[in-house]
Amino acid sequence: MAINTAYTTNSLTQKSDAPQTAAGRITYPATSIVAADFSVFTVGFTPRYVQWCDVTSRIQIEWFEGMAVDTCIKTAANGTRTIETTNQGITICDADGAANTSGKSFKVSQNATLAAILASEIMAWRAVG
Repeated sequence: MAINTAYTTNSLTQKSDAPQTAAGRITYPATSIVAADFSVFTVGFTPRYVQWCDVTSRIQIEWFEGMAVDTCIKTAANGTRTIETTNQGITICDADGAANTSGKSFKVSQNATLAAILASEIMAWRAVG
């Protein structure tokens, strides 16, 4: 298994008691998508909510604090919502991709059945701590 790593910087200075947020956009070339891989995003705080959206295909996955590792709620382009427990999803992790509930990163599965990461499409994400 390989991991695609995306580095994120948050240039905003936030008060320590304010919710931490980070957001970004990324487009993947076809050669970087392998179904067994994950993409890791380091945000510098422990996310309590992660939203991942394929802007092009209008597919969205979300992870909320308390959900299991490698799970998500998926919203298809037609609006159908499902809980993904077998096709992987989003996991809070360390920068190296190891699952860790107090990690400062999150990873998104490139699983083809989940279809949250597709080649040449615009992906937008946000994490809230």
